[in-house]
Amino acid sequence: MTHDKHYLVTEVCRRLGIKPHILRYWEREFDIKPVRNSAGRRIYNEAQLERLQLIKHLVRTEKLTATGARRQLAKMSAQPAEPATSADHRQTLLWLKKEIVSIRAALENADR
Repeated sequence: MTHDKHYLVTEVCRRLGIKPHILRYWEREFDIKPVRNSAGRRIYNEAQLERLQLIKHLVRTEKLTATGARRQLAKMSAQPAEPATSADHRQTLLWLKKEIVSIRAALENADR
């Protein structure tokens, strides 16, 4: 039996290195709907945390606006209409490499 991890606002903000008001803004802008616990506090699941990490990367590293980040997220989630070319694969691999480097840096900062 597996249990998903859940995170309070303070933990999400600490992991992402952001302030709570930024987290609330991203919730509105990117339609992230955390559940609330019995005390009324917002609780985020693992998938939401990963999405927030991606949003942070798009906004802070890639320097996209919220609108640009929403467009990029939509492109990433859309199924390709035609078979991908080797150039498409190369772009995907380059993007993944940037993501891995960004996540690695975040993990190293979290361990400090």
